[in-house]
Amino acid sequence: MSKMNINIGPNEMQPISCKECDGMYFRQVMAINKVSKFLTGGDKDTMVPIPVFRCDDCGAIPEEFQPVKMKTK
Repeated sequence: MSKMNINIGPNEMQPISCKECDGMYFRQVMAINKVSKFLTGGDKDTMVPIPVFRCDDCGAIPEEFQPVKMKTK
């Protein structure tokens, strides 16, 4: 398998801003999901951390950053 070398400069990037407050800065936090022991075959449920980014100004989590279960229709 060959690796693609992509040369992307700052002019080709578009910043993402919060749709709630127009904030430009985000902080990584963890959502924790529980997986049933019946799915894993283990003797107890398993906790799985999911990294998520939320707005550093207002705390909103943009829809494109939300774990699948949190997304609204």
